Amino acid sequence: MSFKKFPSRDEVLATVTVIMVIGSLMLAVIDEKSRPQFMDLTKFAVGTYSGLLIPRSRSNERDTP
Repeated sequence: MSFKKFPSRDEVLATVTVIMVIGSLMLAVIDEKSRPQFMDLTKFAVGTYSGLLIPRSRSNERDTP
């Protein structure tokens, strides 16, 4: 039996973000009236991706004696 390696969470997140950004930019080029909304969606996707890459603080562990 061969086991397939599943993609990591970061790889899946990066792939979804790239697809979302490219799709939003393509739709913004096609539909000029909705361009600001698609650009906001792109900014949200990039901001969410960069926010999830920041490591979480371990404040709970520091407060415990």
